[in-house]
Amino acid sequence: MQINSPTSNPQILRQPWFWLGIGLSLICFWLAARSVSFVELKESLSSARYVWLLPAVLTVILSILTRARRWVLLLDKRDHLLDSFWSQSLGFLFTNIFPLRLGEPARVLAMSRRCKLPVMQVAASAVVERLFDAASNVLVLLVLLPWLQVPAAVSRAGMSLAALCLAGFGVLLLLVRFDRYSETLIKFIFRRFPLFPVEKLLMRWKELVVGFVPLTRWRTALQVSLWSLLTWTLIIGTYWCVLRAFRPDGLLVEAAFMMVTLSFAVAIPSSPGFVGIFQLAGQQALMLPFGAKYDATNAFAITLAAHMVYYIPTTLLGLIGLWRLGESLLNFGRGLKMAQQPSKVS
Repeated sequence: MQINSPTSNPQILRQPWFWLGIGLSLICFWLAARSVSFVELKESLSSARYVWLLPAVLTVILSILTRARRWVLLLDKRDHLLDSFWSQSLGFLFTNIFPLRLGEPARVLAMSRRCKLPVMQVAASAVVERLFDAASNVLVLLVLLPWLQVPAAVSRAGMSLAALCLAGFGVLLLLVRFDRYSETLIKFIFRRFPLFPVEKLLMRWKELVVGFVPLTRWRTALQVSLWSLLTWTLIIGTYWCVLRAFRPDGLLVEAAFMMVTLSFAVAIPSSPGFVGIFQLAGQQALMLPFGAKYDATNAFAITLAAHMVYYIPTTLLGLIGLWRLGESLLNFGRGLKMAQQPSKVS
């Protein structure tokens, strides 16, 4: 499998998924802005207490650090914390300036290079990270539901997501437990098709399974769970600080629901930096359960500020990470295309 990068493939503009993401973002931004009073929006932005955005930025940076710590635990590379931090930052940069979350393969490649690990093994650890992220958000949602006035569909969605997370962890554990059987199955299937490089596929599969192994170590799994909860607690703190900048009576429950909603919404393919998706999801997260307190205008102002609190620091840190890792956008883009070369598993 080949990873394409916009830094090295100008034909990205001809790809339908690129324009799908752009179109979706434009529609979402219009939906969020159509009911906004721009006179009131200007007043809301001008009267905000922006000093609250300073701790918000601090919690964003700390959350990247806790993500970095979690990643080195999953990779069993605890002496590579700084490499993990800058790789995470690089991933945010690519997500912010390119469409469709290209930061994911970017950070995987950067960490693979710094830790001298197979790309597929690092990619597997990134999948495990995302599962822990989803599980943490589902846990927060389930805790919040009794305190929120939301449609029954939201409650059902929370239960369904919880079941999917459990199923995801179960599948990964089965893959590790029965890895030899899966290798035999791959050989049986693909040796019937001479055009497929069976040995390369098996090599990649072994690398992938190695990345899932930490899930079978209860101590590592517990530590990763705690770091995941700390990460999302910090992000809740980010949104609470932003709420306080606009509403002195902003509550943690409001910030937590906003965090959960946004974390799932930004998984939708969109333009760089989740523009549009972020504004609509954040606005509705405040209006849907807290409509007596937030209207379309002040909720829109809050999401604009929250987006900037995320976007500006992560982009700047990504640029610093690019320099610290000795990379350039062009060279790194070329590296992304070559990231799937076969490698040996130690």
